Amino acid sequence: MWLKSTFNNSMARFNSQSRARKIIIGFILLLMFMYYLVPKFLGFGYHSNSPDGVGACLSDKLSKFQHEIDNFDAVTNFVPQIIGKKNYPAYVGNGFVGTSFDSFNGVYVRLNRALSVVIPYYPVVSVSMEHATKEEVDVLQIRHGLATRIQVFNTRSKCVTVETEMYAHRLRPSLLVQELTFHNPTKQNVVLELDQGLASGWNDAQTVSDSAANSVGSKVSFSLTTGMIKIENSADSNLYIGLAVASTGVPSKNEIFPGKTTTQHVLTSIHYTKALPLEAARAQILSLKKQCREEITAALKMDSKILKDEHVNLWNQLWRSGFSISYSKAADALNGEKINSTMYYVLSNVPAPLHDPKVSPEEVLDLKKTLHYPDQCYKEHTSLHSTTLWVDAENEDSIARIVTTWIITLEKQGCQRMISAGVEGVLQAMLLSIGSLHYGDDHLEMRLHPKDTHRDFNFHRINYGNNTHMNISVLVDENNKANIFVSLDRNDRPYYACDAGCLDPPVPLSKTWSKFPVKLTEPLTAILYVTADKTHMEELKHAIHVKEIAEAPAHEHHVIALHKHGHHFGGLPTIFWVSIAFLVIVFHLFLFKLIYNEYCQAQERYTRSRYNLLHLLLQSLSGVVESAHFEW
Repeated sequence: MWLKSTFNNSMARFNSQSRARKIIIGFILLLMFMYYLVPKFLGFGYHSNSPDGVGACLSDKLSKFQHEIDNFDAVTNFVPQIIGKKNYPAYVGNGFVGTSFDSFNGVYVRLNRALSVVIPYYPVVSVSMEHATKEEVDVLQIRHGLATRIQVFNTRSKCVTVETEMYAHRLRPSLLVQELTFHNPTKQNVVLELDQGLASGWNDAQTVSDSAANSVGSKVSFSLTTGMIKIENSADSNLYIGLAVASTGVPSKNEIFPGKTTTQHVLTSIHYTKALPLEAARAQILSLKKQCREEITAALKMDSKILKDEHVNLWNQLWRSGFSISYSKAADALNGEKINSTMYYVLSNVPAPLHDPKVSPEEVLDLKKTLHYPDQCYKEHTSLHSTTLWVDAENEDSIARIVTTWIITLEKQGCQRMISAGVEGVLQAMLLSIGSLHYGDDHLEMRLHPKDTHRDFNFHRINYGNNTHMNISVLVDENNKANIFVSLDRNDRPYYACDAGCLDPPVPLSKTWSKFPVKLTEPLTAILYVTADKTHMEELKHAIHVKEIAEAPAHEHHVIALHKHGHHFGGLPTIFWVSIAFLVIVFHLFLFKLIYNEYCQAQERYTRSRYNLLHLLLQSLSGVVESAHFEW
């Protein structure tokens, strides 16, 4: 009753207002409606952690990866693909073997620079459930080297979920691991169908069954397949790869009891020869079979958590060096998601000899020397400008092409020695190429053009000498000017730095940041120099010959605004410009109405006033005439 009375009183007060006030009130209400509701309908100014079209169960399972996704440390692959969202293949590799979920070709092994030879062997387990709709997403955790497939089967009551975690072991390069977790929260038994293709499409392959004891002493059966793969598109048409593949199996059906969670481990061991003539490759098959048996037997006896921790810890150690860049909203801008995923795909195709148990300590020491003392790497402009190095990865074949392009580029730019050190060397070479960092005689220099410093970026743990790592950041301040910051992560001796031209005295580096302005020289020279030889740096200013040197001008406002806001108009949101356009339209409508009222209605009033005046005049004259006639 009170609500009704209040509403009636409010309407009465509103109706008592003048027409102009009613228009103003209505206009304010319309603006409020546009500000709060229109952005949600049009899709801007509104963000949700869960992509549109994803169910509650799948969104809940995906939430544990959200922090990594937001920081570009993980990428997703929705099945089917969500409109407007880029998919990234859930690919795993270690430089010796690689594969992905939903691979149409099977397993890939190494030839030349990448994992490019297809083996028609399908170790990945697929899961299905009758009479249930399915939602599916793959998550690739870049920093951990893990691919996880989340499948949600929607039943009448609750969601049955299957999570398949897969990785190509970094420390045991011949081993591919899958861990399937089944969860049934319903009140009835659930039967899931499992399928593992294995060597079903491999012609002339031979398969035998074998078994080995696991960590609790139970017998686990596995299949052992051997065969030959001919190298296509080779100058020598008689080259073959001999292979032996061992894989533990899964049952065709898996019954999950109500409220239960179960796990299933699947191990695959792959050993192969180099590209050899047919008979030479066949001669090694027995040795390959023995290696597969030994590795499967050893892996079955290991705790699954220890096996996974070995792999994840090595990937985490590798990613202590890296690169980050501020997010850009400009069209087709290169951002962290694409950069991190591309670097991951490249590193997944490179072996890690520094951690391979088969590599002798003497060889490891030689490789570390190569890594710590690079020679003439990198020689060109920043690789961020090269579109061929950052193309979209769609499947294993496109990943192999991307990797090959990267490795060829680094080799031709003087980084052969770093690449020979394995995955750590390739990562360092990629970082040098991104920052246009070049190792010259007794110093490291950054050859970025000052105009390329309009975004913030950071390099972490760049190798320089034995046991020395440095961090380099380029940051744009509030005046749109770029500055360089350098610090040492650790060092074995003093290091010094100077900016372009080295006119100022060398600045000693430490674990705290040292600031250097970005300077522009004519002709163009490096914007930063770092060395452990102070005398060498003091002499550099006499060796760098330039006509002019000055601080680089501030970047134009529209360039910074384009990266920060996606347009040249600064930080004003899109709704602001929509509101301005609306106000302009409304203003012109009111102006038109005002002109119409003043012109048309004024004409009408003028006509009426002339008619009324004439009528009154005639009436007055008539009265006067009548009065005069009466007197006469």
